[in-house]
Parts: sequence; structure tokens; C-alpha cells
Amino acid sequence: MKASQLKVGDRVRILGVPGEGRPEYYIHRDTVRVYRKLLERKRPVRICRVDEFGPWFQCRFRGRDGQLESHWLLVTDDDRNWATITTILPVSKSLIPAHG
Repeated sequence: MKASQLKVGDRVRILGVPGEGRPEYYIHRDTVRVYRKLLERKRPVRICRVDEFGPWFQCRFRGRDGQLESHWLLVTDDDRNWATITTILPVSKSLIPAHG
């Protein structure tokens, strides 16, 4: 799936820092820190906004000083540092045939 196909409510898992291993790619060190924290969490993030630039997600962390940090990050087609999460719904017990 392309980033441009993501919509509000979709969940994605962050797999790495964008541009890692690409010398021509610039990413601010604070942004790298946020991505590393997301990787440590090992939890998916939810797309909460889509605009003319693409889909965005928000994440929050408690800083060393105890203050809450809020970050908005964009998911792009150029970076393959994310994967979509598909939800598998549990099977209803009423759909399972009874053994007699």
C-alpha cells in the first residue's frame, strides 16, 4: 500500500528511521530521537489526519523533565520505514458449529 492510500483510522507500524543509510537524506536529530522511541515502544500508530502533504500521525512522550512532548509525523511514499497493520477480528462463538 502507498502512503497516499492511507486514511484516517488506519494503523501503521514504524519499522525504522526514515532515510537511514541514505547519505543524501537529511533528518533532524530530534526527529531521529522520536522515531527511535517509537521503535522501542513496538506499538502501531494511528493515522489521525490527511491533508495535501499526506497522512499524519501524532505521538506523545514524557520528557526527562516530566513534561509531555507531542509530535506530528508524516508518512510518505518515499520512505519504506512503515507497514500497514491489518486487524483480524475474532470469530464470534455463534458462528462456530456446536459439536453434538
